[in-house]
Amino acid sequence: MLYFVEIAVPAQTPELTPLETRIGVTSGLCREQWFMFPDGLYGLTHLQVWHHGWQVWPWTGLTSFHWNNYVYHTQDSYPLTAEPYEFVVKCWNDDDSYLHHVTVALVIDPLPPSSEMAELSQFLEELGLGA
Repeated sequence: MLYFVEIAVPAQTPELTPLETRIGVTSGLCREQWFMFPDGLYGLTHLQVWHHGWQVWPWTGLTSFHWNNYVYHTQDSYPLTAEPYEFVVKCWNDDDSYLHHVTVALVIDPLPPSSEMAELSQFLEELGLGA
């Protein structure tokens, strides 16, 4: 299933109080992600994706995606196994004059067989992200 959301980020939206947009999804495996920055943003508009209080994209904490005329395309296998099934997109805009748009697209497939889920769960625990 493809989820697609365009987010309008007002000028002077600070990093300390970012615009938060919730993307409701289904349980499953988020296997592909796109974070789109059209021409004209000049790296001024930033984006992070969070799930259950953890920053999941970009994986490096306290960083953000930001660019101009660029699409970040990742193929992480991120399991969604607990409610609420949603991502929180946090955006801020350092531009002092203009509103900017960013777009997030996600592909979520049904959960894989339990053996693969056990491997993914173990991996998340090793990263300190598991239950």
